[in-house]
Amino acid sequence: MRLEATVPDSRGAAVQELADQLGLSRSQIIDEALSLFLKAVLEIRQGRRLVTQDPRGSQALCELTTPTLTTLEWALSSEKLELPEAALAKMQELVDAPTKPSERLRAAAKRHGR
Repeated sequence: MRLEATVPDSRGAAVQELADQLGLSRSQIIDEALSLFLKAVLEIRQGRRLVTQDPRGSQALCELTTPTLTTLEWALSSEKLELPEAALAKMQELVDAPTKPSERLRAAAKRHGR
């Protein structure tokens, strides 16, 4: 399958440099990267985290993460939220009768084209 992606110039240069160093094609580098990302997503979905570890065990662990993996981890760790009845009533009140926007808010909206 042929895929096309747009990446920052600096990352594209890093891919080319790595491909040259390892004697691989850019496609092979991208395939390796996708394999790692897919594995990372599977592990995060299992509630695990990805880390690197010094084989001698003398260094602290270094966690590997990306914005997408962090978002996925947060989305999977839900907690039940219990609010007092008064808080729920206040929220419903605000939904049913929202306050009118102030002049300052209207002016700010006009400045930003809304």
